[in-house]
Amino acid sequence: MGYSLYFVGFDFYVFSTRDLLGRSREQWPGLLTSQGVLFLSLYCLILPWSFFLFYSDLLPWWMMAWVMGLIIVEHLGQEIMRLAIAMGRPVLGTFLLFVRQGIWALAFMFAIWFDPAFRTLEHLLLFWIIGSTCSVLLGSSVFLQFRWRGLVKGVDWSWIRVGLRVAFPMLVATLALRAIFTLDRYWFGFVNSSELLGVYTLFIGIAGAVLAFMDAGVFAFLYPKMIECFKRGDVAGFEDLKASLARQTLGWLAVLLVAGGVLGPAVFSFMPNPLYFEHWPLFWACLLAMGVFVAGMVPHYSLYSMSLDKPIILSNMLGLLVFVAGGALCSVFTTYWAVPVAMCAAALAMGISKQLVLVFRGSEGFSQSV
Repeated sequence: MGYSLYFVGFDFYVFSTRDLLGRSREQWPGLLTSQGVLFLSLYCLILPWSFFLFYSDLLPWWMMAWVMGLIIVEHLGQEIMRLAIAMGRPVLGTFLLFVRQGIWALAFMFAIWFDPAFRTLEHLLLFWIIGSTCSVLLGSSVFLQFRWRGLVKGVDWSWIRVGLRVAFPMLVATLALRAIFTLDRYWFGFVNSSELLGVYTLFIGIAGAVLAFMDAGVFAFLYPKMIECFKRGDVAGFEDLKASLARQTLGWLAVLLVAGGVLGPAVFSFMPNPLYFEHWPLFWACLLAMGVFVAGMVPHYSLYSMSLDKPIILSNMLGLLVFVAGGALCSVFTTYWAVPVAMCAAALAMGISKQLVLVFRGSEGFSQSV
């Protein structure tokens, strides 16, 4: 599901968000219409390929309608959330994210606790698609803020072509980053037992909540304003926002890492399976890796706001190479710590490389925007 969203969306938001924030609101309806046509075209192009999952018996045929429906509503919900954030409504965007990923899961947990009959994959998919659909319906209210009549004059294919040229390299960079957070589980399972893989999967999943919190509580509030300042050539405003991004990121990151590091082992000690508590140092390593990655988002969003995409692309590719090389090297000495250490090294390589580019090319980005 996660990879499907990348292909049906093509990371076009990377271009459209920055472009829209540099234009007047009167121009948004026409460009959003063009973006909608692009997404519809991508649905028609990409979704038929998902039939391979069913023809090859990777998934049962009865799931086909569920999977197709989920891909569409999940993607629409994701794009509407991004639009809300770009419009300066990060609270609404965060709420829509919670509806799409949180409320339905809590409701499903209550349902299976209340009635064991709900413990089926069909009911899980039903709750999931209802949650995503509700997010789309609630988020559609943002479109009511635009005056559509008279402002939509057809599909701007030249704008779409420019956007695709920008989005495709960034999609490659995103997939390189995604590969790190996919290969880690396969690698850990390959060099360790299946029981330890279960422990690691839980730990890295919990650690991932740090990034989700920072996305919703810090990044979504600041990076659209940074883009607007850059588009206006407001150097002072941009620098103030960049400093605020660094302060809030590092401050909240410290709070989350300390709280997670203390509460995590305490919770694991009450779990029926003692394996989780026995390996609590591994949880700290996962938290550290995620913390280093989140800290690297400060220069990442600064570069993104200034449309310096090439350093982001090269940095993400470097991170993947460091992860593979570091994991292979560390596995020679320790299979237990190899993956967490490789993830820390990859996150550190990406963060430092982006920061170096920001230091030496930050002023260049502003000079090109004026």
